Parts: sequence; C-alpha cells; structure tokens
Amino acid sequence: MKKIYIYAPDFDENSGGAVVLHRLCHLINQTDTHRAFLTPRKFERFEFYSLKAFIVSCKSLLSNIVKRRLVKLKCNTDWDTPVDYRASIDDDSIVVYSEMAFGNPLRAKHVVRWFLHQPGHILNAFHFGRGELYFRYASNIKPFEYCYSTMSENELRIVYYPLDKYNDENLPPKKGTCHLVRKGGFKEKVHPADSIQVDGLSHDEISKIFRRSERFISYDDYTAYSTFAALCGCESIVVPAKNVSKLAWYPREEQHYGIAFGFNEEELAWARGTVSDLKNKLRQEDEQSFNNVKLFLDEVDRFFK
Repeated sequence: MKKIYIYAPDFDENSGGAVVLHRLCHLINQTDTHRAFLTPRKFERFEFYSLKAFIVSCKSLLSNIVKRRLVKLKCNTDWDTPVDYRASIDDDSIVVYSEMAFGNPLRAKHVVRWFLHQPGHILNAFHFGRGELYFRYASNIKPFEYCYSTMSENELRIVYYPLDKYNDENLPPKKGTCHLVRKGGFKEKVHPADSIQVDGLSHDEISKIFRRSERFISYDDYTAYSTFAALCGCESIVVPAKNVSKLAWYPREEQHYGIAFGFNEEELAWARGTVSDLKNKLRQEDEQSFNNVKLFLDEVDRFFK
C-alpha cells in the first residue's frame, strides 16, 4: 500500500487550511489503495536580513525541535489521521505540502504542492523544487508554472461541514437574534441591541447559539456561518454592501441557498424555501470531495510512476 505524508499544522477548527489538510489525510485513509500520515511542520529557513531576524529564527528552530520531540500534533479524534514524526521520508513515498511550505523540509523525492491560496500570497515568498506536481484547491487560484513542475488540470477541492453540530434536529424553543461582523466591520450596523455576537467563538458555542436563535445577521458577505445558521433553522441574512448587487454577491443561486440578501420579505421567503436544497447540495459536495481525492490519487500514481 502506497504511503502519503501530509505536512500539516495542528488541527484547528477555525483554520480552513488546517482542516482541509487533516481532512485530506482522513479521506485518503478511507480508500483501500493508499495509507496517509500527518507529519508536523518543521523549521524551514533562517532569516539573515537583520540580527533581530536571525535571533528570532534561532529561537524558532529551538522551539520547533522541542515541540516535535515533546508535543503531540493536535488532531481531530473522530478522523483517521495517524501521525508520523519522522524527519524525512523514503524515496517511494509521496509528500503533500501546501503552498505555505518553504522548500522541501522532509527531503522527499516525490513532492505534491496543494495550493490553498496563490503561492506567495501570505508569506510574500515561496521556494519550490523541480519536477513537482501542483494541485489547486479551487478555480479562483490562478494556474501556476515554476521550475519544470506540472500543474494538474484537476482541482483538489475538499469541503467539510460539521453537520453533527449544525443541524435542526431536536431544536430548543427559538428566540432572539445573533450576528457576525468579521470582514463586514465597515457596514452600518442594523442588529438589535440585545443581539449576541458570535465572532471568535468555537463551533460548539456558535452552534448552540444558532440552534436557539430565530435570526442570524452576517455583515461578512462570504462566511460559512451563514450556511451553518440556515442549517440550524435560523433565518440567515447577509447585510448587503453599498452598490453591490445580488448578482455580484453570488452569480449562481445554488451558491446562496438558505441565505437572504437583505431583509425584504421576498428574499426571506426564498431563503426559507431553499434550505432543503442547501442540505442536498452539502451532501453532494461531501461525496464529491471523496471523488476528488480518488482522482488526485490516480493522477499522483501516474505522475510518479
């Protein structure tokens, strides 16, 4: 059985990158052709542009050495994500790095880069090797060519929705409003004074608030919490930004099932009427994630044959 090592940070339910890297490991382990392991991030590079930067690099190196030896990688205990703490991998195995990894820390012969963002977008720098295989998470990431490597025509899109928390089963009596600001801080605030703000709370905390609230108002145009609220039986509303049309917000209806764009009654009725469509869509996306992983494994096997 072929082995794949996924270079990953601790599991963090509030970090989309961490979630999908751990989820990739879990889904690979649902196949009968490959075995996947998480391996913790290592110290990747020294900074020499100033004495302060060099000292910070030295401290980071020591901290990483101690952490890898003494601290276990945090994982989702409900997923099949075994951890391997080795410093390098054998020549027959494959390593998967996100675009955040600088260089080839595990000294792997076969390297896959999974671009969850455009390379260099977060760190303003990248360092990749020759002959690697690249996958994009979604089509909004531009095709990328570098150093005799290959960009796959397939996207490796994996979604995960914690439906065990966000659902409308056995709901308590509902009352009141909750809201989220996040990236919508510039918008005029329209929530009632007694509304509960959910920014920064855990999934457990937010899901409990959604399940007992009648209405959720999001000032952030694009957040999964609008979807999660609808799944919990909340009237889920996005506050429109000035001069932004519904078509510009989301051009396709299926992109905002269960979510109202503004407060007019027609929008609210449409949102209520499409919650069942939303549930079906999420089930289909979960199935498609597993299919995407199987296509990914087939292509990786062919590329590194």
